[in-house]
Amino acid sequence: MRKLSTTGGKRVAWGSLLGHQGSVAFGRRRRAAQAVAATEEQLAQLAISAEQQRRAAEIEQELQLARDIQQGLLLEAAPRLPGWELTAVSLPALDLGGDLYDFLKLGAGVQGIMIGDVSGKGLSAALRMAVARTVFRHEARRDEAPAITLAAVNRGVLSEIPQGMVTMLYLRLDTARGLLHVANAGHTFPMIVNGRVHELELSGLPLGVDADSDYNEASTTIGHGDTVLLYTDGVLEAENERGEIYSYERLQALVEANVGLKPRALVALLLHELRAWSGGKQTDDVTIVVLRRRLSSLAAELHGIAAEVLGAARAAEFWEQALASVGVGHEASATAWIAALPELLQQAQGRFGRGLARELQQQLRLTIEDYRQELPTVVE
Repeated sequence: MRKLSTTGGKRVAWGSLLGHQGSVAFGRRRRAAQAVAATEEQLAQLAISAEQQRRAAEIEQELQLARDIQQGLLLEAAPRLPGWELTAVSLPALDLGGDLYDFLKLGAGVQGIMIGDVSGKGLSAALRMAVARTVFRHEARRDEAPAITLAAVNRGVLSEIPQGMVTMLYLRLDTARGLLHVANAGHTFPMIVNGRVHELELSGLPLGVDADSDYNEASTTIGHGDTVLLYTDGVLEAENERGEIYSYERLQALVEANVGLKPRALVALLLHELRAWSGGKQTDDVTIVVLRRRLSSLAAELHGIAAEVLGAARAAEFWEQALASVGVGHEASATAWIAALPELLQQAQGRFGRGLARELQQQLRLTIEDYRQELPTVVE
C-alpha cells in the first residue's frame, strides 16, 4: 500500500513515481526479451534457409551429374556407318527423361538400331530407362531376329522392371544391301521416305505387359537416298496453347515438303517446328533418330551437301563452274575429290565468305572420307 502525506491540505502519493519507474523498466526488459527471441527465431530461420539452399544446390549438382550420365549413355552410342548418315537427339521434358535409343554393331555390315519410351517422366523413368537399355543390350548381342530379341527383352523387363511399361522399336540393318528387318513393341511406327512418305505399320504389345507376348517382323529395302525416321510419341503429342496435338498428319506434311533434307537438317527443322507449335513449352520427352542411305554417286552426294549449306539456287550456280575450274568430273574418285578440295573451298570462300566456306569444307570432307572407307560389296 502506498503511503499518503498531507502538505498544505493536499495528499501526495509518494510511491507513484517509483512505481511508474519500475513499470517502465519492466516493460523495457520484456521488449528486450521479445526482441532477443525474435532475433533468435530469425537466425534459426536463416540457418534453416541456408541449409535448404545448400541441400538444394547438392540436389541440383546430383541431377546435373545424372543428366550428364544419361546423355553420355545416349550420345556415345551413335556410330558412323559407311554409306549411311545417322543423327539422333533426345530432349527430356524434365531434368531426366525416360526415352532411349541405342546402336549395336552385330556383325560384318550388320547394325542394330533401337528406340524406346519408358512410362513416366523424371528420375523414376530415367532409372527404368537405364535398366531397359541394359536388358536390351544383353539380348541384342545374341544377334537374333528382331522379333525373337524383343520377346527376350520383354521377359527381362518383366523381371527387372515389374512396375514399368516400355515401348520399343528394334531394327536390324544390313548396311551393304540396305535390307531392314523390324519388330515393334507398342512404339510409334517408323516413317519411310523413299519417293513418298509412309509408315511401316507393325504392331505389338509394349514390353512389360505380358510375359507370353510374341512379336511379328516386317522387312523393307532402303534404297540410295532413302530416309528412315524414328521418333517417340512426344513428337506427335506436343500441344499448342489451345491443347491441340502436333499429330502424325502435320509430321507427314512437314517431311513431304522437305524430302531432300539430310538427317541433321531434318532433325533441326523438326525441333524448330515443335518449339514453334508448343510455344517453347515441352511437356513430354522427345527423341528422334534419322537414318539415311547415301547416294551411290559421290558427286551427287557432294552436290546435295552444297545445296544444303549454300542453298539450292546458289549451289546450282556455283557447283558446275567450280568443278570445271578444278578439273573434277562427276565420276572422280574420293582421292581426286580430296586433292581438289582446297581449291574448291578457296573459290567458295571468295564468293560466300569464310563462315559458309568452313561449314561446306567440314561437311564435304566428312562425306568424302566416308566414301573412301572400304565398303562391303553391294548386292542390289
